[in-house]
Amino acid sequence: MLEKEKIKLFKYLRDKGIFWSYSKDISYEEFGEKLLIEYVLKYADFDDITKSLELFGIKEVKKVWEEKLKSDKTFIKTNLMIARVFFGMDVESDYFKETKNARFEKLKLLAS
Repeated sequence: MLEKEKIKLFKYLRDKGIFWSYSKDISYEEFGEKLLIEYVLKYADFDDITKSLELFGIKEVKKVWEEKLKSDKTFIKTNLMIARVFFGMDVESDYFKETKNARFEKLKLLAS
């Protein structure tokens, strides 16, 4: 039953255009849970984030957030909201400015 709800959320967001950089025909199986959670955190609305926490659990959502979003400086405001509202963290925006930006570090390596 839970798997059906995850697929339903995926299809809703796909049809809404959240996965803009992927084929409109991509399936949930091809996309995968972690990428779905990442896109929900980056581009979906409040209710969709709440739904993903219900479906995937706070532990899994926070794990994806820490791996994929937390260090991305382009999402500082989003990260601040997610940390405070969904994970109950008492942080300021400086918390994210001091986090090492993994994406930036990869681009620096590629450029050198």
